[in-house]
Amino acid sequence: MTFQQWIDRIGFARATELTGHPISTLRMWYSMTRFPRPQQMVTLLDTSGGLLNIEQWTRDFTSKKAA
Repeated sequence: MTFQQWIDRIGFARATELTGHPISTLRMWYSMTRFPRPQQMVTLLDTSGGLLNIEQWTRDFTSKKAA
């Protein structure tokens, strides 16, 4: 599951509660304006129960930046 799919599933408000990250940060990741740092990524993996496909997210982010 991508980060965007996870957010669509649980919503920004719930993701903010779970991760402790501000909604503005989550929105930047969602829009692929920014990418999480390694420690933030660990938090996301832990709070999503390992549902996030980090490889796909990384490839999508890289592709968007190259376009």
